[in-house]
Amino acid sequence: MQWVQHQMTMGINPRTILQELLPTNMVLPPNLDSLTLWKLVVNILTEPPKREKLPNVNTLQDVVRLIQGSKNIVVLTGAGVSVSCGIPDFRSRDGIYAKLAVDFPDLPDPQAMFDIDYFRKNPLPFFKFAKAIYPGQYTPSRCHRFIRQLEEQGKLLRNYTQNIDTLEQEAGIHRIIQCHGSFATASCTNCKRKVDCEEIRQDIFNQVVPRCPQCPPDGPMAVMKPDIVFFGEGLSDKFHQTITVDKDKVDLLIVIGSRLKVRPVALIPSSIPAEVPQVLINREPLNHMTFDVELLGDSDVIVEEICRLLGE
Repeated sequence: MQWVQHQMTMGINPRTILQELLPTNMVLPPNLDSLTLWKLVVNILTEPPKREKLPNVNTLQDVVRLIQGSKNIVVLTGAGVSVSCGIPDFRSRDGIYAKLAVDFPDLPDPQAMFDIDYFRKNPLPFFKFAKAIYPGQYTPSRCHRFIRQLEEQGKLLRNYTQNIDTLEQEAGIHRIIQCHGSFATASCTNCKRKVDCEEIRQDIFNQVVPRCPQCPPDGPMAVMKPDIVFFGEGLSDKFHQTITVDKDKVDLLIVIGSRLKVRPVALIPSSIPAEVPQVLINREPLNHMTFDVELLGDSDVIVEEICRLLGE
């Protein structure tokens, strides 16, 4: 946006603008850099228009009919598909953020554990969280198995997941984009050496920050950081390249277990043609989005009923 570019060249502090744009009770983490703050400004000011609901798509039976007739389904998944597996969520009263606030009272904001600058200063909060969600401890949910069934039937164009728990691989899903990365591999923050998650498992469970064995101990901090996307890091080129192609192929979008708050993944529904049917399976409605059918409740229960009606 030209206005934002002008403000940047004028040396305006983006925090000043965000104070006007955000709710008064919202506090920005103090360690966010200017570029990240300007991206927030752009995101807020470029809110996509709401799509119009399709008049002929209204019921569970319509959803079943669409699944039966579709060949290029995009499924967008969030934390809601993994909660039944036993993985703690982030924002609930007993979630990961609440526990970190108790264990690390000096943490400026629970989300700071995913801030790359904070991680470089103190990686301990992140590795406390990593132990709770590390691969190999959980079994895929009914929702994961439903997505695998779509793939086996040749109906799945792509599963875009916001999750980092690798349960898609455990379920046998291959047409997957892990939008925010995953714990499957880890890379050295210094030399970029990449290893399988098993190589640092013992350190994770012993609550020891895993160090790169190839980097000198007296050099820059060389931490083996799991390959998930932190605040301050961009999404992979693979995500952007794939969605650019998929948005013109998709014939049905199903969103399961996501609040669609984090961009750019949250922009996927608005990036596809408005005539493509969109279905939400979630615990609560998303008032900032327009779906043709909202199936609200326990995602696993809803998916089980869909599969029953599909004869599976």
